[in-house]
Amino acid sequence: MRHTRSLSLLAVLLLPCLLGAQRYGSSPTSGDTVGYWQQRANYEITARLDETRQVVVATGTLRYTNNSPDVLTEMYVHQYLNAFRPYSKWSDADEREGRTRFQNLEDPAFGFERFTSRPTVDGVPVTVDYPGSPDSTIAKFTLPKPLRPGQSVNVVFAWEARPSTVFRRQGRRGRHYDLAQWYPKVAVYDRGGWQHNALIPAGELYGEFGDFRVSLVLNDDQVVGATGVPVAGDPGWEKAKRSTGPVLLQRTAYGAGGANAIIPIPPSSMRTVVFEAKNVHHFAWTADPEYRYEGGAYVRPTPRPKADFRIWDTVAVHVLYRPADDTTWGRNKVVQRTIDAMKWLEEVYGPYAYPQISAVHRLDGGGTEFPMMMHNGSPAFDLIVHEAGHIFTYGILANNEWRSAWMDEGLTSYQTSWRTGDTPQERAAAALSTDPRWAAPPLTAPEMQRRVRLIEMAEAVGSNSEAFRSFNNYNAMVYDRAEQMYGALRDVLGDFYFRRLWQEYYASWALKHVDRLSLVRSTERVTGTSMGWFFDQWLDKAGEVRYEMKDVTVTQRKPNEWVTSVRLVRIGAYRHPMPVGIRTATGWTFVRGDPMKDDQRISMSTPEKPDLVRLDPLALTDDVRASSQQWPPQTP
Repeated sequence: MRHTRSLSLLAVLLLPCLLGAQRYGSSPTSGDTVGYWQQRANYEITARLDETRQVVVATGTLRYTNNSPDVLTEMYVHQYLNAFRPYSKWSDADEREGRTRFQNLEDPAFGFERFTSRPTVDGVPVTVDYPGSPDSTIAKFTLPKPLRPGQSVNVVFAWEARPSTVFRRQGRRGRHYDLAQWYPKVAVYDRGGWQHNALIPAGELYGEFGDFRVSLVLNDDQVVGATGVPVAGDPGWEKAKRSTGPVLLQRTAYGAGGANAIIPIPPSSMRTVVFEAKNVHHFAWTADPEYRYEGGAYVRPTPRPKADFRIWDTVAVHVLYRPADDTTWGRNKVVQRTIDAMKWLEEVYGPYAYPQISAVHRLDGGGTEFPMMMHNGSPAFDLIVHEAGHIFTYGILANNEWRSAWMDEGLTSYQTSWRTGDTPQERAAAALSTDPRWAAPPLTAPEMQRRVRLIEMAEAVGSNSEAFRSFNNYNAMVYDRAEQMYGALRDVLGDFYFRRLWQEYYASWALKHVDRLSLVRSTERVTGTSMGWFFDQWLDKAGEVRYEMKDVTVTQRKPNEWVTSVRLVRIGAYRHPMPVGIRTATGWTFVRGDPMKDDQRISMSTPEKPDLVRLDPLALTDDVRASSQQWPPQTP
């Protein structure tokens, strides 16, 4: 990791600001964990991959516990594979925005998830309704009797699931299967009620934590990877192994009970592999008879970190890739990149909460995260550190990605750039370490156009995913714009408090649902100041950081004292402790404005005469015009 030094740009004089009246999903109104509750959803599933029909045939029991103070009379479950077919809301959105993916697929190309018999609740059959019909990604049924606080029910499902031949977070080709969102996944019930939403291109995921025991019945030659640890049966890794050393199965990671698991008897020429996962909110898997396997281990340094949840001294690392990818995925490259990513992520957040992490080469490009598992389209380090980061900020810190994608997409994008040295702060620190008089060069025309375009596209970053004007706008806001927001937050807090924030936030909220309020309150606990003003503007307004520097004067008071005075005027919608830099022969001195003042005069003394005064000289903000504001004025 590239060495960085703090730029000492901590804002002061932050005035109190009340959070806007909004309905938050999970955290109590205090933003603390006192009084917090979450439901529990434990699954036991047996699933057979029928390669002749290209479907998964499955039965399973959901043990659902109502930990809320409410009486529940109904239940919603997601059947997300139904998004990847004609007439879904996903396909409707693609059609409106000029994309062709699933809307014209015919049988057997499209994806589906179908109940093969009526679900039962404690043995009583229920009737399933699809309130969004013809979209069938959300199913609803009435409970035979009210589920009171503290009570549990057993819901038994039988279903078939088929991924589509067009890849998107799932898919199939030949004998390769990427299975995600493939089972009846109970919707989250939180303080905002049932969080059920159709899956659309701009949509993401939200799940209840629970324990999974999944028995996968596969053809004998299949190699399989999944969320969880293989407590029984052969995943096929030993025969597919291309690395030296033993395969670290972690069969007893959850105790001896897993190692003594009862294995469902498979049909002839098939085998059963049983995976267990605890405290996860999704179970994903992949299978391909041609997969190659490489493994390793992330061994935590001593002393062992402390956590309020169980951690393992050794985390198994599993990598599955296809034969043609030996030179890019194999030869220990992805294994080591995953270990390097884990080291970085634990430095940022805290100890990983699971006994294994898997990186598998999926059919789709890009990457999608699941608890304990990355489905990646390439072996690139920045993709690995991004998707592994999501296992922390989505898997362990489980936000509602549908309502607040900025919480994980923007944050994960920023921490990826942080690790690769590509944030404004890292670039500036690296340049200053070799040249203390360095100033950011003016933006190139393409970069200027990109930033201006991002501002022109701007919508409130905190919007629900379905409220954005288009899928392109959604991506621009929750990834790029939100990444700028986290950079601005670091600019406000300074490096010391910025690092403390993520450690406090993670320690408080690991393995829980997080929302905007919980993040705001963590920021306030770390800084001791009100931070609502910062999040309110970035999440609720479509604006920009923009200031003007006026009336610069430089006065010599003593032989070794020069006073520079600057008038700083806010003209953009966002408040920011805008930096002004005074450069002398020996380097820069920085002073910040008060973000709560719209028109102010700030001053700074230096022992040498300034030769340059510039607004935001290190280009830490998204103010595209800042670099042109300097004294002496730039000559044409």
